[in-house]
Amino acid sequence: MDRSTVVAATVASLRQEAETVVDLVVDRIVEEIPSYAAVPRERLRPGVAASVHDGIGFLLDGGFPGGTSLAAAVDAAAVGADRAERGIPVEDLLHAYRIGVRTVWERFATAARRNDADPGEVLALAERVWEWADGVMVRAAREHRRVDLEAALDAQQRRGAFIRALLSGTLDRAGLHLQSAAFGLDPDREYVPFRARGGRDVRAVVKALVPYFPHTTPPVTLIDGDVAGLLARRPVGRARGDLVVGIGPAVRLAEAAGAFERATRALDTASRFSMNGVYDLADLGLHAAVVAESEVGEFLHERYLAPLKGLPDIERTVVTYLEGGMHVEDTARSLFVHPNTLRNRLRRFEELTGADLRDHRTLAELWWALAHQRLNR
Repeated sequence: MDRSTVVAATVASLRQEAETVVDLVVDRIVEEIPSYAAVPRERLRPGVAASVHDGIGFLLDGGFPGGTSLAAAVDAAAVGADRAERGIPVEDLLHAYRIGVRTVWERFATAARRNDADPGEVLALAERVWEWADGVMVRAAREHRRVDLEAALDAQQRRGAFIRALLSGTLDRAGLHLQSAAFGLDPDREYVPFRARGGRDVRAVVKALVPYFPHTTPPVTLIDGDVAGLLARRPVGRARGDLVVGIGPAVRLAEAAGAFERATRALDTASRFSMNGVYDLADLGLHAAVVAESEVGEFLHERYLAPLKGLPDIERTVVTYLEGGMHVEDTARSLFVHPNTLRNRLRRFEELTGADLRDHRTLAELWWALAHQRLNR
């Protein structure tokens, strides 16, 4: 026999023991890759058998154009999808394929040496076999990643729907306990509902809050463009750039809706006053009331500020006086005027509005009027 006939005869003998090779490959995969231990052998064997038979066929034909056959590509796609659905990492999937190729090639190479096959011919065939294997593995990995991505997106959508329902208060108690467990949340533990925004980059908002999430899969969703969800604790330290976060009190999941409403009010208030950072309603004090009670603000604006229309020096003097702690000398220096000029302007304000700047109630109402004006300019 010439050299090519020797190789062909060697492959033919390998085909006769293909089922034995399949069992050997299955055994090696289960022994070497822990994640495959959960795959039933009857589920694992068909994919291995298809690949082994196709690989032996490739050897028998001496390598064919295109790197892989259509049957091998279809089987590889099905195997890749199945392994992804079973939670087997793509690295383990590729490891299993390499075990199969290595086992088949070891059997062939051993027999080829025994039959005194031409080493050059065997080496050339080895190169084509690994090209074939690469094509099969690429197809399997691509399908694995597709199924993986679809599963991740589906899980993300389901998690987002759960968080939205939780924060809106539309979950019943049974649904809350069942779904919270599915998403790694403890219904008896306290969480901090939040709502945050920071420019247009949603991912940057989530990244800034990562240290405060209860686990590695953030329980967050998008609500009207804002990032919303649950934190394990209140964020500390200074917030980055334009990030503003409204938080509610720490509560159990059953009370999350009410706490989230407070977080939303805190975010809205802080945003309207251009205040960056982390705030709850207690931090914002009367600012939240100014936002919520627009009618009161309008009334106070008419009472204290409308009479100053066309008199910017008087309004600026009053604002500076209040912001400076109502110290005449310090305020006069800030405005570059004589203290008597300052007193005259303050007296003029009292005459125009009927206000008494020594009355604490007047000071509170004037602050409210100024805050309302700031929001509505």
